[in-house]
Amino acid sequence: MKQSKKIIIVFLSVLLFFGVLYIGFAFYYSHPFNALGVKNPISQKSFTYGTVINDIYCTGLSVDDLENTLSNNVEIADIKINTKDGSYVISAADIGLRADFSQELDELLNNQNSLLWGANLVSIDKNEISPSYVFDEAAFDIQFDKLNIAECNNASNDVYIELSDDGYVLTNNKNHYFDVDSFKELVLEKINQGVVDIYADDSFYTEPVYSADETNLISFYDELLEHQNREVVYHFGSEEKKISGYDWDSLYIKADKLPQKFSNYNSIKDAFDFEIDEEKAINFIDEFLDEYNTLNNRYYKTHSGAWVYVTKGTYGNRIDVSKEEAWFSDFVNSDSKKASRTPVYLNEAKYKEKDDFGDTFIEVSLDEQTMWYYVDGEIYVETPVTTGSIYHGGTDPRVCFVYSIIPNKWLNGPTWHNFVQCWVAIDGSIGIHDASWRSVYGGTEYIYNGSHGCVNTPKEAMLKLFDRVELGTPVIVYSLEKNGVESRD
Repeated sequence: MKQSKKIIIVFLSVLLFFGVLYIGFAFYYSHPFNALGVKNPISQKSFTYGTVINDIYCTGLSVDDLENTLSNNVEIADIKINTKDGSYVISAADIGLRADFSQELDELLNNQNSLLWGANLVSIDKNEISPSYVFDEAAFDIQFDKLNIAECNNASNDVYIELSDDGYVLTNNKNHYFDVDSFKELVLEKINQGVVDIYADDSFYTEPVYSADETNLISFYDELLEHQNREVVYHFGSEEKKISGYDWDSLYIKADKLPQKFSNYNSIKDAFDFEIDEEKAINFIDEFLDEYNTLNNRYYKTHSGAWVYVTKGTYGNRIDVSKEEAWFSDFVNSDSKKASRTPVYLNEAKYKEKDDFGDTFIEVSLDEQTMWYYVDGEIYVETPVTTGSIYHGGTDPRVCFVYSIIPNKWLNGPTWHNFVQCWVAIDGSIGIHDASWRSVYGGTEYIYNGSHGCVNTPKEAMLKLFDRVELGTPVIVYSLEKNGVESRD
């Protein structure tokens, strides 16, 4: 009997010891160390054994300890505010914005029972918490007001139609009213929630009010846009030229000159007529096609950079303007909105683009008595020449092309019978050829001892040209004195 009592006493003693030890550990894990490294039962509580918060092991740490650690791990971004009138930024530093975990940590700590620390020996107590955000609201008021978001309510209320490079465009400055105060409350709320990209939806806007004249002006522009957006694309080889909104406006407007701006309905209503005048349409298409109508209408930039205008010759594109006038007249009087057109030609050059020479051609300056043969844009032959004598009528400026290449030819005329080794015919009886009877080329030789109109060329240069030149090669013969112009315009 005594032995049994002794066993019970020992058992109870051991149980009491471990109980006191367990409670001691519970107390130990739930109170932080003081500055001397000794537990201070009077100080604030700490998290119990086995506690992990946001992947940080927290046993023995207080709320203050964790608050600093967790807050420092949160990247604070600047506040972006977006409205229909623009985007704005408030610096997080300017308002002292920071993450605050204290409330969540307090709640988590208060819900812990330090006596249950033993359960964490088997299973770690993992927790994930989110911060609230705190900032200096007085500083926020200052920074928000600096954005001047309210200025959008004071902008111009003009509605007008103005001429641009693409035709008339509507400018509508009629302002919606923006409820800045309500939006400011939303921004405060969102920042507290940690939202840093904030948008103003339609609920913060009041639609603008239009007068009857403004409404009519906008309606007229819608009609104008339908006509102005008609599209005609002309194809000239690899190049395209469009009849644009600006072009259509010039046809619809009653005045000779397009007005720059319309700010009321009556002025624009009286200025436009959407029925295009036949004569105006014909004049327009003639001018529109002119720069591609190059036969006897040749602007050319010479080797020196000077411009010439030559109106004679056989080379160039000649568009059948009468057929294009008829086609365009039919189009403008139809309901068609789009068209793609390749013009009909009466005469066709090697290329259809504005630069219908390409980069292989022959240039002859009558003033300089010099010829250049360009191949792929590079000078292949440059040589002095002798052209028509003034006593024989000279050599007329012209734009022509190589239409015959003949070796060993006799040239016959009223008073001459000459053999040439290389004959390159460019226009009728006019050609480029060698001249064995001539020893001097270039300079003023042509004035008193020139040809009968041909381009006499030294044999060596002529052989080089003859070996390379092809049928159809463009040739321009000009005189700055006769053909020079100040500019292409």
